[in-house]
Amino acid sequence: KGTISASPRVYLDLLLDLAEDMLHHGFKRIMFVNGHGGNIIPGRQAMFELRQRHRDRTDLLLLFASYWDFGQPQFEKMKLSQKQVGHACEYETSMMLALRPDLVTGDITRLPDVETGFGFDPAYRGWTTDDRTKMGHIGYPRLATAEKGEHLFATYSGGVAEFLEKVIAWDGTRWA
Repeated sequence: KGTISASPRVYLDLLLDLAEDMLHHGFKRIMFVNGHGGNIIPGRQAMFELRQRHRDRTDLLLLFASYWDFGQPQFEKMKLSQKQVGHACEYETSMMLALRPDLVTGDITRLPDVETGFGFDPAYRGWTTDDRTKMGHIGYPRLATAEKGEHLFATYSGGVAEFLEKVIAWDGTRWA
């Protein structure tokens, strides 16, 4: 309860409008950091459409990435069983246990595993969470701990900060 959702097109248009407003005010480097898997494709599409609208400009750096793209958790040291983020998975549940354990309710140790991945690789298969799981999680939330969550927060926030230094250092002309 309380989740607010928008269609992918509405989300995409919102990103475009926000970015256009930033460009109007003189920003040349725009980076959206995402935290939801369902936003990846519309977010990338928004950056593509924005670049097409401003194809005559050579001074723009338009970026969209998810927080989990930055940094590699120490799988063996932290005994992480998953190799990628899922939905309400070992990673996300661990981060919630570190941040707000009162929001993790029920006996998570009894939740069944729901395999990660998308199936039919290398093709992208359109799907909804209900196609994969009726309980709402993908991955292994039963293995979550607050200690793992602290490690994941440190890993990803450090990775985002390091990447932002690269964005700041961009000279306005180089490709990378």
